Amino acid sequence: MGLPDVQRRTISAVYERVLATSPDEIAQLGPDGEYTVAESYARSLRIAGGLTGLGVERQQPVALLLDNSLDAVHAWSGAALGGMVEVPVNSTYKGTFLSHILNDSGAATLIVEAAQIERVARVADGLTALRTIVVHGDPAAADDLRGRFRVVGFDEIAAADPVAPQRIDAADLMAYMYTSGTTGPSKGVLISHAHAYTYASREDQERPRAGDRILVTLPLFHLAGQWYGVYQALIHDARCVVEPAFSVSRFWPTIREHGITVTVLLGAMAELLQQRPPQPDDADNPLELAIMAPLASDVPSFRRRFGIDVASVYGMSEIGCVLNGPPGTIVGGECGFPRPGFTLRLVDGAGNDVPAGEVGELWVRPDEPLTVMAGYHNLPGKTAETLVDGWVHTGDAFRADEEGRFFFSDRMKDALRRRGENISSFEVESVINSHPGVYESAVVAVPSELTEDEIKAVVVPREDTTIDPEDLIRFLIDRMPYFMVPRYLEFADALPKTPTQKVHKHVLRETGVHKEVWDREAAGIVLRRSDR
Repeated sequence: MGLPDVQRRTISAVYERVLATSPDEIAQLGPDGEYTVAESYARSLRIAGGLTGLGVERQQPVALLLDNSLDAVHAWSGAALGGMVEVPVNSTYKGTFLSHILNDSGAATLIVEAAQIERVARVADGLTALRTIVVHGDPAAADDLRGRFRVVGFDEIAAADPVAPQRIDAADLMAYMYTSGTTGPSKGVLISHAHAYTYASREDQERPRAGDRILVTLPLFHLAGQWYGVYQALIHDARCVVEPAFSVSRFWPTIREHGITVTVLLGAMAELLQQRPPQPDDADNPLELAIMAPLASDVPSFRRRFGIDVASVYGMSEIGCVLNGPPGTIVGGECGFPRPGFTLRLVDGAGNDVPAGEVGELWVRPDEPLTVMAGYHNLPGKTAETLVDGWVHTGDAFRADEEGRFFFSDRMKDALRRRGENISSFEVESVINSHPGVYESAVVAVPSELTEDEIKAVVVPREDTTIDPEDLIRFLIDRMPYFMVPRYLEFADALPKTPTQKVHKHVLRETGVHKEVWDREAAGIVLRRSDR
C-alpha cells in the first residue's frame, strides 16, 4: 500500500481514476440528495463554469461561507477542478473574524448561506476585496446589498455551462486554510493539491477501502470534514454520507440507516456518546472503525461497548496528517506513529533532539516539499519563522515512547482547542478588550471535563469600573463565534507580567478554576452551535 507519485495527487487525477472504475456508484449522499461519481463530477464542473462566468480565474480565491450540504461539497470540488483557490470560512464567524478572512484572502467572490447574509451586511462597509455575493438559498436575502455588490443565486452558477476539464498541477494551490494565530489574526495556510491529497489519503493504512461507507458529521469548512471525510471517500472509491452536523441522538440511527462502516470522531464527540446511558443494542451497528483525534479517555470501554475498532491520528493545516495509530496498536492517549513520507523530530529550545520520554517541540520535514504548506498568505516573515531549512516548526509539544509512539503534551504557543475548533487567544482577547469597561485581558486554556480545552479569560476592569460577568458574556456572544466565548471569567486588579511586559500565561493556567472564577454554564448560559 502507498500513495501515488506526488504529481498524481490532484483532485482531477482522483476523479479520472474513480470515473474509470465506478462512474455509476454513489459518491455522496445527504439530506439534500445523492450523486453518483459521474454526476458529482459533472455538477462540480458546472459550478466551476459558473464561477468562471463570474470572473474567478485560475489560482484566484473564492470564499465559501456554507453549512454542510452536498452543494457545499460541490462548491469546493468545483473550485478545485477549475484550478481556483478555495477559502473556507467558519460558518459561525461574524464581525472582525469574518471581515479579516474576506479581506486578507482577497476573495472577490463569496458563496454564502442566505441565513448568513446579515453577518456579511454588518461588516460590508469594511470589506475591501469582495465584489460578488453568490447566495445559497433565496437571493432575495441579499436585496439590501444589491448595488454595493453583484448578487447571484447559487442555482444560477450550478446550472452554468461546465468548464472543460483543467490540467491541475500538484503544486497548484487548492486552498487558503485559515488557522488561528497567537500573536495576531488568523493566518491563511497556502495548501497545494498535493498537500490536500496527502492529508486526505489513508492509502498507507488498512482503511478505508473501496466500498466503505464514510459518515461526515464534522463541518466542511475544516480539513477533517472536507478532506479527511469527503475527499478521503473519493480517493478511496468509498461512499460518503454528509450530515448537517454531529448529533448525539442521531449518530447511531444514522450509522444504522446508511450502513456506515468508517467515521471520524473528535475526542469530545466520543465522550458525549459514552456519556449516554448504555443500551442493549449499542454494539448492534455496522460501524467498523472510528478514527479519533484526540482519542477518547477510555478507548477499551468505547471499543467494547460499541463493538468497533479505533484508530488515532494527528495533523494540522501546516503539515497535513503526519501521525497514525492503526487499530490494534492503541495503548491510550497517543496520536500514533510517524507516517511514511515524513521525518519527525522532537527538539528542545536549542534545537537539540530530546530523548524518549522527554517533551520537545515537534518539527516535521516532508520527503516531498509539496506535501506541507507552501507558506502563509502574504506573511513572509511568519512563513520564515515556521518553515526553516525544510523543517516545519509546529509549535506543538510532544513526547515519544521507546516504541516510537507520539503523545501530544501541550501547545507551546497560546492557541487553544475547544470542541475541535482551534482558537486564537489573541483574537478572543481583542474582542474582550473592545468592551468599554475592560482595561486588558488574557485568555488561557483550562482542562475540560470532555477533552481538549475550556476557555478562561482573566479580565482587568478599567479604574473605578465594575463589570457584571453576564453583561460581558452577552457582549461577547454578539461579537464572536459561540465556541470562542469563554466559559470562565476571572476578574483581577492586574495581570502577572515579565519585566518586558509579556503576560505570564503559565501562571494563569496553573491557577486554573477556583472558587473566585465565574462559570457561565453554572450561571445557566450554555452555548451550542445553534446559538451561532
